[in-house]
Amino acid sequence: MPQPPSAQNQEFLAILVHRGFLTREEAVEALQAAGTQGSFLPALASLRGWDEKIIEYLRETKGMEEPEIPGYRIEKKLGMGGTSEVFGARRAKDFRRVALKILRPNLARDTYAVKRFLEEGKLLQRLEIDGIVRGHRLFKFMGTYIIEMDWVPGRTLEEYLTDGETFSEKEALDIVIQVGGFLEEMKESGVLHRDLKPGNIMIGPKGEVNLIDLGFAGEGLEGRSDANTTMGTPAYLAPEQARGDDDLDSRADIYSLGATLYHLVLGKLPFQGETDQEMMRAQILKGLDGAALKGNDVSPSLHYFLEKMMAKDKEERYPSASALIRHIGEHRKAQEDLD
Repeated sequence: MPQPPSAQNQEFLAILVHRGFLTREEAVEALQAAGTQGSFLPALASLRGWDEKIIEYLRETKGMEEPEIPGYRIEKKLGMGGTSEVFGARRAKDFRRVALKILRPNLARDTYAVKRFLEEGKLLQRLEIDGIVRGHRLFKFMGTYIIEMDWVPGRTLEEYLTDGETFSEKEALDIVIQVGGFLEEMKESGVLHRDLKPGNIMIGPKGEVNLIDLGFAGEGLEGRSDANTTMGTPAYLAPEQARGDDDLDSRADIYSLGATLYHLVLGKLPFQGETDQEMMRAQILKGLDGAALKGNDVSPSLHYFLEKMMAKDKEERYPSASALIRHIGEHRKAQEDLD
């Protein structure tokens, strides 16, 4: 009499569902087929067209949660986000340390997610800007997609903030100047970042600043899956980006940089919300709390920078990152002259 799959095989099916290699319906179908046929492996193989080698690979790597990729030796997990996981590795051919950004398997069958991921890989290969992580190779493996890129050492600003650390005004403005330089060079290449936030900015061992994620970068709002899609992270979105306006330009990135500056110095977000929708509504409708800024002993000059960078009307913001950098430099020189 056929026996149901073992607890171990049922756990394996659960991993495949969690990781996105199977839908729940497909897992139930595999269980039913295994019960009928009396053998788990043939049932799973016939369902997805996998051979025994693929099934064993998925079992050993826990559905690629602990990946083994030909040509690389995985050393450690560097990070994870909503769409991908990043692993530090060494290339077998030359032992160079690289980072492998792997699209989550559950998104590999999502046409829009794949499109965005492939566009990021091609953009990282095309852009040659010091301080922005470089892409070297884009390939497909085990049904999902992988970007080989520079392994950038350091910690993200988000990690510092999560640990309860904040930055002095000088430190934060130094970061803004460097990131502003990256944005200006991206603009000259016809590219907007569209998702600037502490989690995408890394500080290296010697204090160098790097942009490590261009997952939403592109021209204007090109690349949205439909007219109602808002790209980016709600806590840092410019009002026009939150509304889904079609005429997005570099001033949206300046707003996000302002929200990042606010977070770095004050240790909290400029606007709060229980949901993404509430957060985006606040970005559109609420102004900065001047009393909160004064209560945190923010200097008048930083207060001015924040107000201008995060103006609700983009016409009132700095017209470009270069204008922002120039104004910060002029202010610093004036302060030095007074001292």
